[in-house]
Amino acid sequence: MNATNRRLAIFDKLLNEKRVVVMNLAEEFNVTPMTIRRDLSVLEKQGVITTYYGGASLNEGAASEPSFMLKNKNAIDEKMAIAYEASKLINEGDSVYIDCGTTCYNIGRFLKNKKITVLTNSIRLIETIKEKDRIDIIVAPGVYSRIAEAALSSSTIEFFEKHHVDKAFVTSQGFDLVKGASVPEEMDGKVKASILPISKQSILLIDHTKFGQVFFSIHGLPSDYSMIITDEGVDPAIVKQCEELGLPLRIAPYIRRRETRWD
Repeated sequence: MNATNRRLAIFDKLLNEKRVVVMNLAEEFNVTPMTIRRDLSVLEKQGVITTYYGGASLNEGAASEPSFMLKNKNAIDEKMAIAYEASKLINEGDSVYIDCGTTCYNIGRFLKNKKITVLTNSIRLIETIKEKDRIDIIVAPGVYSRIAEAALSSSTIEFFEKHHVDKAFVTSQGFDLVKGASVPEEMDGKVKASILPISKQSILLIDHTKFGQVFFSIHGLPSDYSMIITDEGVDPAIVKQCEELGLPLRIAPYIRRRETRWD
């Protein structure tokens, strides 16, 4: 196992167990304790864990956000289902904003080579659609965020304010039925919020694990979104609450259950 995959595996273990011990990890991955300490140091620099003598613990605060790579490893089936469902809403001739979240990155993998215009600040998304020659790509400027792998700054917001799109696909780290959608990082929240006034339809993409979570920066109230797409793992009680509140919830079936493949 290479270093990247080992760190992803360690992070996955932290998500499940909240704490890890260096010596146990060294034995499990058949590497030296020094190698594990280096792995933990990399994760600590991303702000998602705190190391201490002999181990580390997961940071679960409202301002803590894992990197794009770490987030992209989690809830894969859920994100693929939501991304596929979202891609079906994009029609020939549409102008769309596609956000920098990991679910949005996967929309690009399902997009047909339609005549559409894609506005984005996501470097990763561009990788998935750059060979589709009928798709016009407009890339927002701004300061590059290594965590989000996207442009996130005031100049990004100013750029978006000069455009208008038919549909905006926005992701979020958390969603509360009263407080709305939120992310740990303030500038990320401001950039996402700047998309709402420039789109005819704003579509929120959140897997079922995001419900009930609230982070530092609120970027949209529940009523700001014309549709919320989640996966079939969502709690039936949440579905009922959304119905009672009049929130338009769309549930995406898991792709593997439909025997649909992705590349």
